[in-house]
Amino acid sequence: MANFSDISTQLSQSSLVHHQLKTLEELEAEVLFSIACNKDQIFRSKYELFQKNKAIRISVIANNTNFGYVSSNISGREINVISTEMIKNDINIVGLTKQLENSLVVTTSNLFAEIGVARFGVIYERLPSTIFVIHDYDNHHWINNNIQVAISSDVYAPAHQSDNLMASRVNPNILGGIPCGSNQWSMDFINSFGKDNLLKKRSQMPLGKYYYYEKFAHRNKTINTLSQSYPEIGFVKQDFHTLSPTEKWQEWSGHALHWVAPVLNDLPIRFFDALITGGIPIVPSGLKPYIDSLQIPDKFYATYSPLDILNPADLLSSQNARFEELSETGVLERHEFALEHFHIDVIAAKLITKSLNLYGIP
Repeated sequence: MANFSDISTQLSQSSLVHHQLKTLEELEAEVLFSIACNKDQIFRSKYELFQKNKAIRISVIANNTNFGYVSSNISGREINVISTEMIKNDINIVGLTKQLENSLVVTTSNLFAEIGVARFGVIYERLPSTIFVIHDYDNHHWINNNIQVAISSDVYAPAHQSDNLMASRVNPNILGGIPCGSNQWSMDFINSFGKDNLLKKRSQMPLGKYYYYEKFAHRNKTINTLSQSYPEIGFVKQDFHTLSPTEKWQEWSGHALHWVAPVLNDLPIRFFDALITGGIPIVPSGLKPYIDSLQIPDKFYATYSPLDILNPADLLSSQNARFEELSETGVLERHEFALEHFHIDVIAAKLITKSLNLYGIP
């Protein structure tokens, strides 16, 4: 048995804690307050502008994996979808900014990084009548991009439970509680194909295919440990984004259980993909407070502890039995709940509505 008294004393004096204390000290820097004041001035100017003219267009900057399957009309609002390639490569900057002026523009942190801070900055400066909303898909670990996104956006929306103190120091407009959601399938695809292909025989072997990220040692060890007994859990070399929506749906809906091994403390997109295809996601027990805050019923998912990683058989057996007990009714309930609350259209609608409310735009 570990001696927790000795361990807690050692950790409290470790370089890990020292680094965090140093970070807190640096967050008191005056330059951060100066940035926040400037951002607040921009917010007030735009707020005043939109009190005079509340007509506003909605645009979404997207690629195949980020907002690529958002609908063209959400909550009665027409959505103008613009590719990142156009934002990055259109040499007619005047024409591009003309298309985006007097708009609310939504995108993600990944697409912000793809566009580049310099290019994004030029567009932002040319559009004093446009509100930029960035949903940060990786606020829990991509720290250098995280701070650039917070500074560069009018409205900053971190997707994961994390310490957003640095971002809040530079941007007064932060939206919380909006996760990534399910974005692999359009609403049209789900209505035309997905719903009709939910109630089929499913494998009892858990699904969990991941990309390998060298710096996340604990996650890598978890996946490698599980893959020794469950071959459908493991690292993949091929880009699964190249699969068609039909192929993805058939794979996801072909399994009763989905093992979720997050990066740090994020609630990954795969949690919502598992629900929307009728499966039961199994997540670390430490994520439960965040899942509860999203008002997701306990019956829709399961949790695992550290010892379950070492000996998962009993947990998986009990959850397969639970899947069978909940039967087709359970599959449809999970699907409908995720579709109603966490499809990419719903996530986009929340980002749009909450941002418009900030600016007093109906």
